[in-house]
Amino acid sequence: MKKFIIEPEYSNLKVGEYLKEIKGYSTRNLRNADVYLNGKKVKLDKKIKKLNRLVVVEKEKGTNIVPIPMDLDIVFEDKNLLIVNKPPHLVVHPTQKKVDKTLANGIVDYFLKTTGKTVVPRFYNRLDMDTSGLIVITKNAFTQAFLQDKAKVKKYYQAIVDGIVEKDEFYIEKPIGRVGENIKREELSVEEGGQEAKTLVKVLKRYEEKNISLIELELFTGRTHQIRVHMSLEGHPIVGDSLYGPEEQPVPRQFLHAYKLIIKNPETLEDMTLEIPLPKDMEDFLSVK
Repeated sequence: MKKFIIEPEYSNLKVGEYLKEIKGYSTRNLRNADVYLNGKKVKLDKKIKKLNRLVVVEKEKGTNIVPIPMDLDIVFEDKNLLIVNKPPHLVVHPTQKKVDKTLANGIVDYFLKTTGKTVVPRFYNRLDMDTSGLIVITKNAFTQAFLQDKAKVKKYYQAIVDGIVEKDEFYIEKPIGRVGENIKREELSVEEGGQEAKTLVKVLKRYEEKNISLIELELFTGRTHQIRVHMSLEGHPIVGDSLYGPEEQPVPRQFLHAYKLIIKNPETLEDMTLEIPLPKDMEDFLSVK
């Protein structure tokens, strides 16, 4: 449930206009909610006045995802957000091939134990099975809609890549897409169906003796496999990535880690910075002589 007091400048807007244009709700969000104006249930075309009290009550949404106990590494939690550190080799959401023992099963179990309700997990972002790091789960439609404005979340990754990256800092701006049903993405012009993709790369450390580099990447777009494709196109595929690099790899997963988020808290409107260290397998790989 979210409560709003109508600011004077928004007087005479319709309820739906206020919630969509000012508060970021989507049409889909509002289809699954009841709206009350000064204590009375109203339709979205009702006009509002300054200092009116508006309350949005979400309808409970169940899920058929089976709750499975899981040892979650919770990095942050409040009434709107749950942010966890996903380990590698864990699928985020059930698929036709993987129907249980996913992160979503663990989240459903956690919510059941902490709230007594079986609710659908709302993932703001998702990571490939073999990518580790921070995943954001929103607890309500308001937060989900709030974060849809990409300016409210900045995502940073660390990766170990093949070769010595020469430039200290540079942008990659190459549209990517897939041809047919091929899971693999490639550079594809917008005219051919590709999507604009932009990544900022910064070198953190070069390991000359191992011919690898540790890099930081900031995403400005969120295309499927974006970092993996962009680094492969630069001639520096991620270590362990057999899809975009050599088939034979020295490690069993791509060394890509979502290590930092700068996220605007929907309640306080303050920027929060959340940062976690490299996982043990990546640290060990860098430290081995």
